[in-house]
Amino acid sequence: MVSIKVVGAPVKEHSEFASWLHSRGEVDTCHALTVGMSNHGRTLFAARPIEVGEQVLRVSGDLMITPNKLPTEVKELLPTGVTEWARLALFILVEQHLGQASQWAPYINCLPTCGALHSTVFWKKEELELVRFTSLHRETMQRRAVIGSEFASVLPVLQKCPHIFGERVLHSKFKQAYATVCSRAWGIEALQTLALVPFVDFFNHDSNCRALLSYDEERACAEVIADKNYARGEQVVISYGRLPNTTLALDFGFTISCNPYDQVEVWMALSHRDPLRKMKLALLHAHGMPTVVHADGSDSGGNGFHLREVKSVTGRGKGIPHALRAFARVLCATTPQELSEMAAEAMKYDGRLARLPAKSRNKEAQVMNLLLARLESLINQRSLAALNISESCHGVKQSAWKPSAIMASDVIAGEIRVLRSAAAWLRHQTSSNCVSVG
Repeated sequence: MVSIKVVGAPVKEHSEFASWLHSRGEVDTCHALTVGMSNHGRTLFAARPIEVGEQVLRVSGDLMITPNKLPTEVKELLPTGVTEWARLALFILVEQHLGQASQWAPYINCLPTCGALHSTVFWKKEELELVRFTSLHRETMQRRAVIGSEFASVLPVLQKCPHIFGERVLHSKFKQAYATVCSRAWGIEALQTLALVPFVDFFNHDSNCRALLSYDEERACAEVIADKNYARGEQVVISYGRLPNTTLALDFGFTISCNPYDQVEVWMALSHRDPLRKMKLALLHAHGMPTVVHADGSDSGGNGFHLREVKSVTGRGKGIPHALRAFARVLCATTPQELSEMAAEAMKYDGRLARLPAKSRNKEAQVMNLLLARLESLINQRSLAALNISESCHGVKQSAWKPSAIMASDVIAGEIRVLRSAAAWLRHQTSSNCVSVG
C-alpha cells in the first residue's frame, strides 16, 4: 500500500486514496514515494533512498481515465466535434455528481476545488490587464472562447441527462472541470488518447528535471523513471515538458522564476501603405510563410514569431530565428526586383525564402536595425508593465503578492530577459559588420 506522509494537512483523503489504489490492485504503484504537503500543495517525497533509473511510479492502464470511460448514454448523445478535453471534463462532472458512490471518488476528491486553480482563465479583468501586451492575454481569451464553445456543444446533453449530471450544470462548473483536465491530462501517444493518470497529479514540475511520464506498451502501464538519486525525505519531481511561463500560467496556474524555456512572441506585419504589399503577401504565401487572417476574412499581413533566450551575444548558440529574419528582409524590400531575386534565390537553394543576408551590406543593416527597433520597443513596453505590477503591489512584500501578480511578474520578467538577449545578439551582429546566418 502507498505510504502517506502528511505535513500540516488532513490525512483522511490521502489515506482513502491510498486504500483505493490498493483495492484496485495497484499494490506496486509507488513503494518509493510518500504523499505530503508543501507550499506547492500536495507533494511527493522519497520514502527511502531512490537511485537514478529506478521506477518510482507505475499506474496500470486500467486505472487511467480516458474519454471512452464516459457512460455509454452520454457518448452516444455527444456531437462528434466534442474534443477529448471536454469529454474528460464531462467524466469529472459525472463522477462528482455520484459523490461517494462513484468508484473514482477517492481520486475525484483529490482534484482541485473551485478557487484552488490559478489558471489565467479564472483571472479577473484587472488581473489580465497585467499581461495585456503578452501572448498570454490572447491565449487566455482564446481558451475562454474554446471552453465557452465546448460548453455550448455539450449543453443539450447536460440538459437531457440530469440523472447523470444533476439538474443544472452551470458554465462555471464546466469551466472548472475543463481547467482541471488542462492541468492534469497527459497525451498518451502509444494509445493515441488523452488521459487522466491518478497519483501523477501529486508530482510537482521542475524545469531542470528530465524525468517524464511515459507509457510502457508491453506492460500496459504508465511509469516514471527517476532521472537522479534522491535521499529519503527529498521531494521527487518530474517535468511537465519544456514549457514557457505563458503555458504554465494558462494550463497549470503557476510560473517559475527565470524559466529557461521562457519565450516571447514578436509580431511583425506588412504596412497597408506599402505599395508592394500584394506582391510581398504573394511571395510569403508561395514560400510557406503564412500571415494571420482576421475573422472578417481580411489578411493582417503579419504573423507572430517566437523567440527564446539567446545564450551568447558572440554568435554562438541560437540567434534570431531564420523565419523572423526572412520576414524582416521581405518587409525591407523596396523594389519588385528585390522580391524577384528573393524568389529566384529560394528556388536555387532549399525553397526557403530570404534565408541568406541581403547582398547589400547596407540593406542587411537596415533589416537588423528594423528588428532591433522592434525588440527595443517591446522591451520598453514590458518594462512599463513590470513597473505597473510593482506599483499595484506597493507596500506589500513580494512573498505576499496575489498569485496573479506573481505569475504576471514572472511572465513579463522572462519576456524582458529573452528580448534583451536577442537585442544584444543583434547589436553584436551589426557592430561587427558580419551578419550571421546561423
